[in-house]
Amino acid sequence: MVDLRWRWECDQQPSPFASDAFYRHVPILNDVREYVPPPDTYAPMLDHNRQRIGGAFRTVAEAAPGGVVVHCQAGKDRTGVLVALLLRVAGVAPDAIANDYALTDGCSPQTMLNTLNHLDSHYGGAASYLVEAGVSAETLRAAHSRLLE
Repeated sequence: MVDLRWRWECDQQPSPFASDAFYRHVPILNDVREYVPPPDTYAPMLDHNRQRIGGAFRTVAEAAPGGVVVHCQAGKDRTGVLVALLLRVAGVAPDAIANDYALTDGCSPQTMLNTLNHLDSHYGGAASYLVEAGVSAETLRAAHSRLLE
């Protein structure tokens, strides 16, 4: 179980699994947000939190065999970005990722498409972004394998 929330969120609403061996708290956002999140893309999240996003990606890719639960507070912004990166590394098409993201209440597929377009145009795609975030080629392969098993 990978918890992407800030520490203060965990302090206010502790996970009932926090003491379990399979629980990992891996905040995906820097402690101080240096940008105002726009309503139509998560591009600033990618730009300002690369190392933390890379760490969360590694945590999922390197987890023990079996299912992995990823969550944040609402389950759409932070979770949506991390899951989108995982799916892109697994070869899932952007439209399929955006349509899946849009199944979450109040989420537009265009928001995720804008985010994935930013990822491609500014970083050369998910794999390049993650390598720059310190994710090894071996870890990328592990994530790919985990999702395709």
